[in-house]
Amino acid sequence: MNSVKKLTVPIEIRALKTANIYHVSGDYNYIVDTGMSENAYNEIKNSIDLSKIDMCIITHLHIDHIGGALYLNRYNNIPAYISKSDYDSIKYMTDNLSEYSIEFKNLMLSNGVPEELYSRITEGNMAIKFIDYYASLDLNILKNIEMKDTEIIDVPGHSPGSIAIYLKDIRAMMTGDHVLGNITPNISIYMNNVDYLGMYIESLKKIRNYQVDIAYPGHRDNFTNFSERIDQIIEHHNRRMDSLSANLKDWKNAFSVASSIEWSRGRKLENMNYMEKNFAIVETIAHLIHMERTGRIESKNAGETVLYHAVNRQ
Repeated sequence: MNSVKKLTVPIEIRALKTANIYHVSGDYNYIVDTGMSENAYNEIKNSIDLSKIDMCIITHLHIDHIGGALYLNRYNNIPAYISKSDYDSIKYMTDNLSEYSIEFKNLMLSNGVPEELYSRITEGNMAIKFIDYYASLDLNILKNIEMKDTEIIDVPGHSPGSIAIYLKDIRAMMTGDHVLGNITPNISIYMNNVDYLGMYIESLKKIRNYQVDIAYPGHRDNFTNFSERIDQIIEHHNRRMDSLSANLKDWKNAFSVASSIEWSRGRKLENMNYMEKNFAIVETIAHLIHMERTGRIESKNAGETVLYHAVNRQ
C-alpha cells in the first residue's frame, strides 16, 4: 500500500514562502518535487533517509519544484524524472537561450510593455534568471514507469508538461501546482500564441471526477474538497475573463489591461515586485489569448502592438 509523508521547505519567492515535498513509500520509494534551491535540499536530507530513495519525480519545470533535483543527483545519485513536454521545454530554453529571450521580449513589447520596464521585468522571468541551473540538470524523461496502484496523469497548462500523481489505493492525488487549495495557480506562456489557459481548464476537467479523499498540493495545506476546488478555480478564471471583457470596451493592449485591473488581495500592478509583474502581465496575455480563441474578444495590430477589444454579444 502507498503511504505519503509531507515535508514543507522554505523557498525564495516572496508570495509563496514555502513549497511541499512528498515522500511516497510503496512499490517504489520516491520523492515528489524538490523545492527551490540547495536550502531545500538540506531540509530534505535532514528529514528523509535518502539511501532508500529510488528517484524523484518532478510535477513540473518551475524552479520552486525542480530546484533541489541537482543536489539530490550530485550528492546522493538520485535520478530526477520529468514529463517529456517539460523536458523538451527545458532543453529548448537551455539550448536556444538567445532565441527564447528574443521571443519573450517580442511577447512583452508587442503586448505594450514599455521597453524601459522590459529589462527589469526580465529579472522576474524565472527561466532566464535560473538558466545556468537548468542547464546543469541531468534529467530523465518520465515514461514506462509502472508503480502499483499509481497513475501518472498528464495535466498540461500550468506548464507544458505538468503531471499529477493519483494513488488509487489510498484515493490521494498529488497535484503539484495544477490544483492548489487556497490560491490559484499562475498561468503563463511558453510558446507565443498557444492557448495555455484553455489547456489548463481542460486538464482541470480531466481529473475532476477522480475519487479523491485527500489532495497533496505543491504549496500550502492539504485539502479534501477536490472536485469542489476545481470548480472554484474554473469559476475564478471565468470571473477574471468577465473582468477583462468589461475592461475592453475600448481597444487596449495587454499591459494596459494588466495595469488597470485589480489583482488578488486588492493589489495593483504598480505595487508588485518585478517577478510578480512578470507573472501578472503574462497571465493577462494568457487570458486574452484564450478569450480570443473562444470568441469573447478580438485583436488587431496597431503598428507593432497587439490591441484587444471585447466582442459585443447580443
